[in-house]
This record gives sequence, structure tokens and C-alpha cells, in this order.
Amino acid sequence: MKRPLAIACLLLAACSKSSPPAPAAADDAAVRTTPSTSASTNADAGATAAAAPAGKASSFAGKYTVTAGTMYVPEHKDWSSVKFKNDDSKMLGDGEISIAIDPSGRVSGGTEAGPLGASLIDGTSDGTTLTGTIRRKDPTDDGLTGTLVAKIAGDAIDGTMNLAESNAAVVRVAKLVAKKK
Repeated sequence: MKRPLAIACLLLAACSKSSPPAPAAADDAAVRTTPSTSASTNADAGATAAAAPAGKASSFAGKYTVTAGTMYVPEHKDWSSVKFKNDDSKMLGDGEISIAIDPSGRVSGGTEAGPLGASLIDGTSDGTTLTGTIRRKDPTDDGLTGTLVAKIAGDAIDGTMNLAESNAAVVRVAKLVAKKK
């Protein structure tokens, strides 16, 4: 096992010593001027970032309502063996949710009860839009997971969560409304 590795190392060393430096091409002039252009662009971006007000931490508390979702299975013959039966009796109803947004736009939060049970929210916000994922506090509990997309307007968040059970036997949609604490 050591011999092939030693040979590979020797070949690599020989190749790196015998390879002459690449000659400068006409395109290198364009490449050499790019850093000054990039530097001015970066300086402009820094000035814009400095002029923009820093974000403020915000906390929201609200409610969500989970309803049955739908899934489309094509009727084409290649899909004929695929069956989907959405159990319309479980993981439905209302619950409470908490969401926190730090000054950098990082979103965190979660739920403790209701159809979502104990879940965590991780995401980002640009101040007007919030996106995130919903995952389980206990990954083995087979609860709902999914995505969150919401709008932030003033002191309120209004959005939708698209959710599914771990085995995708249950597909759900949830409406979310939260107010600043």
C-alpha cells in the first residue's frame, strides 16, 4: 500500500518541478485590471452597507392553522403504480408559534404543541421577507417538517408553511399570523 502512494508523490513532485510557468496571455491584462475595478465596486458596496441602518432584533408570537394539503400524481402509465392516500384525520388544527429575528437577519424560533408539536425554525429575513425550514426537535418523532415563507409588514408576519410527515403519508399546509412582542 505504501509503494503506490510513494510513486504518486514522486510523480507529483516531478511534475511540479518540470512544469515551466505559463506565459502571460493577452487576456491577463484584463485580469490584472479587474482587482482595481473590483476594489471600487467593493468600496461602493461597503459604503452602501454603511449607509443602510443596522437591523434590529425582533420577536414575534402568533398562531398557525394546519389544514390538509394536496399532492398531484400524474395519470401517465409510468406513474400508475404510485398511490397517495393523504390521511385527512391527523396533524390538523391550531397551534402557537414563536419567531425571533436577530440584527443580521437570522431567523430562529419554533413550536411546542399543536399539530407541529416540538419543532424548530431556522431561516433568514431581509426585513420584508422571511424564509425558513421547519425541522423536528426530536428527529425520531415522525412529526411534520417543511418550509416557511412569509411577508413582514410593520409589526406583523403573515405566511404559509408547506409541511409533510417524515414518510410523506401526510401532506399539510399551514397559515401563519404573528405579531411583534
